[in-house]
Amino acid sequence: MRIAFWGVRGYVPTPGADYLRYGGNTCCIALHGTNGELLALDSGTGFCQFGDHLMRGDFGQGRGQLTLLISHTYWDHILGLPFPGVVHVPGNQLRIYGPDSTRGSLEMVYDGILSPVYSPVYGLAHIGATHNFVPITTEPVQVGSLTIRAMPLSQRLNSPIWAYRIEEGERALVYITDVRYSNDIIWRKAVGFAKHANLLIHSAPYTRQEHVQDYGHSRVEDAIELALESKVERLYLFHHAPTRTDAQLDQLLVHYGAELNAHGHTLILDAAREGVQVEV
Repeated sequence: MRIAFWGVRGYVPTPGADYLRYGGNTCCIALHGTNGELLALDSGTGFCQFGDHLMRGDFGQGRGQLTLLISHTYWDHILGLPFPGVVHVPGNQLRIYGPDSTRGSLEMVYDGILSPVYSPVYGLAHIGATHNFVPITTEPVQVGSLTIRAMPLSQRLNSPIWAYRIEEGERALVYITDVRYSNDIIWRKAVGFAKHANLLIHSAPYTRQEHVQDYGHSRVEDAIELALESKVERLYLFHHAPTRTDAQLDQLLVHYGAELNAHGHTLILDAAREGVQVEV
C-alpha cells in the first residue's frame, strides 16, 4: 500500500506563506493498493487537487473507479467532493462509504451542500460520475486486495465519527480523526482497533498545554500514547490546527521526538505534509 497526503489541516483551509511546507488544505488522503485499488479517506478541500491529479489518467477518460471513506460530515472532511472534474465525467464510478445520522443519510448531507443556495451544481443529480452512497457498518468491506474495517468512536448522534483500518496482507493503516478520549471505553476501543498497525494517522491539532475550545479533538499526547499502547510502528500527526505554522509543527516534532528517544521508544513520529507519499 502507498498513501499520499492531499489535505492535512483541520477546521478551515489555511493559505499563506507560513503554511506552505505542510500545506493548508483540509482532510484528504489517497491510498493506492498494490493491484491498482484506489481509496480516499475523507473529501475535504484537499480532494480538489487530488481530483485534478486523477484527471490526468483514466478518470479524465471516464474510466476511473474510486472508493471514498468518509469519517464524518463536518465541513473540513466533506467540502471538496463536488468540485473537481473527476466527479463530473460520465463513466467514472464513485462508491462512497460513511455514517448516516439522526439528521439524515450521508447522501442527503452531500445533496444538501449542493443546494442552489450554496452551489451552481444544483444537487447530486447533476454530477456526471456514477455515484453510490453506502452506510458504513462494522462489517468488513473488500476492495480488491484491500480489507476495510470501520469502528464508531463517537456518541454524537448528529455527527457520528468513524475510524478506518485498511489492511493488505500483513500490512495495516489506521485512520482516526476528531475523537476526544472522554472515557476509558472509547480509549480501549481505539487501542484495540489500532493494534500493531504499521501506520497510524491521528488528528492532533493541539497539545495538552494549550487551553482552547476545540469541540472534542484529541491532543498530540493522546495520539502518541495511543500509538505506544497499540504498538504502532509509525505515527503521523494530522488535522493540524489552522493557527499552527510550519515552524511550530517543526518544533512539535523535535520536542516530542526527543521525549520518545529519551524513554527508549522506537515509535517513528512525523507530521502529515501535503504532497508526501508514504509506503505502508
